[in-house]
Amino acid sequence: MEFSLFKKSEQIYWIWLALKLNNQNSVFQRLLDLFNNSPYEIYRADEKALKRAEHLSEFQRKSLLDKDIDEAVSIHNYCKLNRVGILNYCDSMYPDSLKAMKNPPIILYYLGNLPNLNNKVCISVVGTRKMTEYGMRSAYKLAYELASAGAVVVSGMALGIDSIAHAGAIAAHGTTIAVLGFGIDVIYPKQHRMLRKYICQYGALMTAYHPSEPAYKNHFPERNAIISALSEGTLVVEAPKNSGALITADRAAEQSRTVYALPGSIEEPMSEGPNYLIKNGEVAITEARDILRYYFENHSRLVDPVKLRQGELSSDFDKEILDKMGISADCISKGPKGTPKALLEKLNYELNNNAEQNSDYYSVPAIKKINGDTSPALEKENKVAKEMTSVDESVLATLSETERKIFNELPCDKPTSVDELAKGGYPIGTLMATLTVLEIKGLISSLPGGMYIRK
Repeated sequence: MEFSLFKKSEQIYWIWLALKLNNQNSVFQRLLDLFNNSPYEIYRADEKALKRAEHLSEFQRKSLLDKDIDEAVSIHNYCKLNRVGILNYCDSMYPDSLKAMKNPPIILYYLGNLPNLNNKVCISVVGTRKMTEYGMRSAYKLAYELASAGAVVVSGMALGIDSIAHAGAIAAHGTTIAVLGFGIDVIYPKQHRMLRKYICQYGALMTAYHPSEPAYKNHFPERNAIISALSEGTLVVEAPKNSGALITADRAAEQSRTVYALPGSIEEPMSEGPNYLIKNGEVAITEARDILRYYFENHSRLVDPVKLRQGELSSDFDKEILDKMGISADCISKGPKGTPKALLEKLNYELNNNAEQNSDYYSVPAIKKINGDTSPALEKENKVAKEMTSVDESVLATLSETERKIFNELPCDKPTSVDELAKGGYPIGTLMATLTVLEIKGLISSLPGGMYIRK
């Protein structure tokens, strides 16, 4: 029986191995090394052969000596009948990023149109279930723009920010992945039955849990670790200070991933988490460009600045899209007033000027005041720039050499296109990233059609 099943599908033995061991662990990696990367060889191994695996506990060894394969066959048949894909650890489509996890999944189940994530830039967008209107609109806009540029938006399909992030990516006709903390056939929350269908159309559902496994509470920290490991960066939109979203951010930091945070008012409870992350040195962002500029420079074939610009022009929040997907737009409040940029400026001011008042809430300040000091070599260039703009000199003093050069090349009396600036020999990634920095610092404004002008 074993040989005929092996000829039909080795996936059955991968499922068997995941059932006998905890699906998310590091034990199986050493087992595979001992048995030629073949779960079938592990299945055939007797007690003497398994004793070679000295790292196995007695319980694990006894589990592997149980050769009952009926449950694995049943799961395999269910997946085949319901078009559920299975990625095993040695599959070429298995995400390389997950292999570096402390406890990588032996197998992953997926439903929908799963791209090869090894050839994609994945950014996770996470946040609270109890969102404000500010958080909802921001999550939608940021996910829309990320997906427009070609990034894969990863989240957990939970109520609140997660579902809005999926909706924004879908509205942009981009790709989104929902990582679940339960079996692929379990619909949770029930409100997201329709959202599941849209995610499968524009991306995929993915889980490390076998079909029919319920949504147990202890599953979600493990799910969060997969979300962060799958992504090059994790963006926290809104979350209280002690929330699951911040657990995801912690996992991302542990996995050497970049953590991004959307600033909010220091008086808004749902912004406590992101503001805390910013205060402790994580990357503050006010738009998708802040996340993507690194990838424009280093992975330009995976993300497209032109498509990002198109997305920025059409990323306005659309409640009708949420209604169509069956997503609740209920918010606990309007949230903080002002744009993310204005809120970041206010946050910087508060942190830099009210250190004593904030000492209980924040640790050692990670945001420093701009002191305006410049070297003699920079003063001449800054003087030229100062003559052509009304901004404060202290802002000019913070510019890098490349930022100063590009700023000085922008005429002060007419809009200039990116193509025109690119004639100066700047790589498009460097140019787009620099223009983003100049806009954040209030030196220039972006206009429709990819045009820029000094303020």
